[in-house]
Amino acid sequence: MKVECLTIVWFLSLRGVVKLSSPPEIVHLQPKTTSLTLKFWEGLKNRKLLAPKCKDCGEVFFPPRGFCPKCFSENIEWVELSGKGKLHSWTEVHYLTPKPYILGVIELAEGIGRMISRVEAKPEELRIDMPMKIDFIDVSDKLTLFIWKPDKS
Repeated sequence: MKVECLTIVWFLSLRGVVKLSSPPEIVHLQPKTTSLTLKFWEGLKNRKLLAPKCKDCGEVFFPPRGFCPKCFSENIEWVELSGKGKLHSWTEVHYLTPKPYILGVIELAEGIGRMISRVEAKPEELRIDMPMKIDFIDVSDKLTLFIWKPDKS
């Protein structure tokens, strides 16, 4: 059975109400690519974390949007971020998944904001303000996602 997300059937199977011959195959939803986010997704495919930069005032911002949040200019270019940050907070998620995973709040090194993303580490290894680095996962030929890992360099 293929599902795009964990459904009530999977939930009921975990509770023993419904029997499945095998766990459903989790299929990653394809992100909706728009003219505002196309460069971001292309960057991930090329193993780069990109963000918009205002050509008028120099503001770099994330997440991508069609105008500068500082001066409201639409004169935007894309720049590569360092792919580094620090762990602001995290939680271990157990809800409706075969095994738990960690979601972390990462402060980007460039000081332009925070993002929530998966963290690949054991919970006992994590510390507030721990240096983190980005890593990329090819989910399919068309989709590359990113996760964060502790930066041990």
